[in-house]
Amino acid sequence: MSLKQSQFEVERLVTEASKLGVEVNRVLYRELSFDLNDNNSKVFVRGEEVTEENTLGMWFRVAGTKSGKYTEGRNLAIRTLGEKVFCCNRRGYLEWARMGKIAQHGLFLENEIPIVPTNIFYTKDQVLANDWVYPVIAKHEKGYQGKSVRKFENRRELEKWVKKVNEKNIGMFLWQKCLPTRWDIRVIVLDGKAIGGMKRSAVGEEFRSNFSLGGAVEVYNLSDKEKLLAEKVARVCGLDYCGVDIMKDELGNDYILEVNRQCQFQGFEKSTGINVAKAVVEMFLKKNNK
Repeated sequence: MSLKQSQFEVERLVTEASKLGVEVNRVLYRELSFDLNDNNSKVFVRGEEVTEENTLGMWFRVAGTKSGKYTEGRNLAIRTLGEKVFCCNRRGYLEWARMGKIAQHGLFLENEIPIVPTNIFYTKDQVLANDWVYPVIAKHEKGYQGKSVRKFENRRELEKWVKKVNEKNIGMFLWQKCLPTRWDIRVIVLDGKAIGGMKRSAVGEEFRSNFSLGGAVEVYNLSDKEKLLAEKVARVCGLDYCGVDIMKDELGNDYILEVNRQCQFQGFEKSTGINVAKAVVEMFLKKNNK
């Protein structure tokens, strides 16, 4: 993981793991190294080999840097360790090194998972020529925590933004219908099961509902249909642990906004009372005992 990322989640894992007699060792991606050969390739952390004898499993957080070197390092560790050490989200990482929103939408459509009506364009002319029904949402395909999401109330606002943006970046945005509801549901799926739901509501003039942006959070009682939908998303994406975001339209129809395979859970634990950190550690113990 990066130097400052996921402080809350790591501290919670350390606390809950210690109660179960498990030691959590926080490792930066730059502390990995590899010895690759035809016979006995090895993964090292701070110079010590990672083996099934000394490692219960590996739980990866965001592998940053524009070069993608740590993404490659994460996947190389997963491939090299093979089945010897449980690596959370193994299939998802190996099939999609970087799982942006555009790739997700393609996968969702392929597997008949409902999405918000979406357009993707590659030129400014294409954006401006579209017959929009306002308001319109634009979100960057690599955005996180709602920070890249924009809302255009009318043609003037849209044209002003399009004129400023570099055209080579247009293809990085998803253009979507703005659903009238001001709330969504975050479902955490762990080891194939939806363990709970959190309702996130936009507050005041802010249209985004993200907890990190001041959204109000409360427990949400998932229906069987919502549980099955979230579990299907996790299964299709090859994820042992993830956060699935569901939004409803005015008729109550469900749409998947995205899946986050390194989702944070501070707001989720606060609102639901569910001990996510303990559940994560227990998953590792279960996988190790199989």
